Amino acid sequence: MRRIALDSLEVPYSDAPPEFGWRSLLSQLTGIHLGPSRGEMYELELRDRVRAPLGSAFPIAVLNLKGGVGKTSVVEALGSTFADARSDRVIAVDVDAGDLADRHGYRNQLSLVDLLADRSVTRYCDVRAYTRRNRAGLEVLALPNYADSDWHIGRDDVLRAFSLLRNHYSVMLMDCGKALKSAVAEAVLLESRALVIVTNASVDAIEKTRTTIEWLSKNGYQRQVESAVLAINHTERGRPSGPVHTRLQQLSDQFAPNRVAILPFDRHVHEGNEITLERLGKQSRRGYLEMAATLADIFPRRNLGTSAH
Repeated sequence: MRRIALDSLEVPYSDAPPEFGWRSLLSQLTGIHLGPSRGEMYELELRDRVRAPLGSAFPIAVLNLKGGVGKTSVVEALGSTFADARSDRVIAVDVDAGDLADRHGYRNQLSLVDLLADRSVTRYCDVRAYTRRNRAGLEVLALPNYADSDWHIGRDDVLRAFSLLRNHYSVMLMDCGKALKSAVAEAVLLESRALVIVTNASVDAIEKTRTTIEWLSKNGYQRQVESAVLAINHTERGRPSGPVHTRLQQLSDQFAPNRVAILPFDRHVHEGNEITLERLGKQSRRGYLEMAATLADIFPRRNLGTSAH
């Protein structure tokens, strides 16, 4: 059952988007029902995997040393994909001072700093006052507006946020900053159960991604790297050149095939405004659904009787 939105402008999606292919047209014209196509069956299977029950909160860090690769848009679209398919709570948290709230489309006047300052927060409805939910059901906890605040997030802030949120949310996505050699990054990585490493199809992004993987492997995060997902996010139109394609292939070869997600150029994402699932291209939506299913395959399955409250 879908959740009832607390904000009047937040209208959840239907459980599955309507299909308007030739099968649907044939059914309308003739009354003959051919059933779902192979592609539709595949997407239904993906959604079933994304809906896997969770035994405990599952934080996912989305990161790269390189900026400008579309990391924040990946957080928003991937989080919305999880929220749209699942019946429990999904949240994305900005620890980058980026534009996550803008890509979300709804900015709450309250932020993470206000949540941490409120020592009376215990219940979900208390936390909910500080988040904003989009139409897919994804909640976002933003940082204060960068231009209007001198507040800087610290290690203890991250740890306290995790201690609050893990009691109320099943899937938690962290929009991380570029710096890995920081107390904040250390706290996020310590708490994360999975990593999504985002790159685009440029030489400098690919090399920064290699450096990111190497640094993580050498600094105690080899376990997370072994289950990480590589998201190749095509932020520009057109195919990459031959040399760039070769570099991308070499980078992809460091991951199992099912842990490489290809996100094609998407005009809706490129616009830089609010991201909504129904405006994503079909291949983009499938790419995010495949990525969510791959991450769901490593969900912890212990204590299946528990859920977020």
